[in-house]
Amino acid sequence: TNVLKSFAKINLALHVTGKLTNLHKIESIVKFIDLYDTISINEINKHKHKVSFIGNFSKKIKKDNTVNKLFENLEKKKFLNNKKFQVRIKKNIPQESGLGGGSMNAATILNFLIKKKFIKINQKKILQITKLIGSDVILGINPKSAILSSNSKIKKFLKTPNFNILL
Repeated sequence: TNVLKSFAKINLALHVTGKLTNLHKIESIVKFIDLYDTISINEINKHKHKVSFIGNFSKKIKKDNTVNKLFENLEKKKFLNNKKFQVRIKKNIPQESGLGGGSMNAATILNFLIKKKFIKINQKKILQITKLIGSDVILGINPKSAILSSNSKIKKFLKTPNFNILL
């Protein structure tokens, strides 16, 4: 079993730059923090993926969550070559807290699948997949301090000061 850390992100600043149909265009300064969910993942010999959640913040997670969406989209685009995975996530990041818990879970799993060569995918396809799951999922592909704009453009900081953040 592979154990991964999926770090929370915090928006240090959020600027509304316009309006889309039912969402706002935003620009956000994002920093990753030491709070993380723990993900256990391994390949299984089954007909479908098994995704489960445990921990204090696992109670109200719906079937239509970011991790299931990730697997559905990878299946649809035939990236997984019929490989199935068992995923168990210990939720330490509160749901709907703005800390990106679910989005970072999906990004962490996608990173793992790419790194371990379960899937071969280029940057353009990574961006397409992450957009289908959630607007901030792309941040977790390379979890570093950044500015994210509503068109999914990311500007990374070369050097950032260390902040002590109390939640």
